Amino acid sequence: MRNRTQIYLDAEQTAELDKVAAAERTTRSTIIRRAIDAYLAQELEASEAWRKQWQEAVAESAGSAPYLEDGVEYVDNLRRGEAERLKELDW
Repeated sequence: MRNRTQIYLDAEQTAELDKVAAAERTTRSTIIRRAIDAYLAQELEASEAWRKQWQEAVAESAGSAPYLEDGVEYVDNLRRGEAERLKELDW
């Protein structure tokens, strides 16, 4: 199933599309769809590369500060300290 989408092109874009379409004996729409597919594939590849780099960075840094408390323990201690502070202020 195809969805209809309307876009506005300037005269130069239209002329260039028409040249390419004529040379390939196809339509503007085909050229536009192909360009969109190429763009989306490039974006997906870049996104996957970024995700892989991020995951590698996280894996490399995991355990690099063993002296820090566990996340849950850290938050619990913060809350306990804040509760004690508020109790001292008579809140």
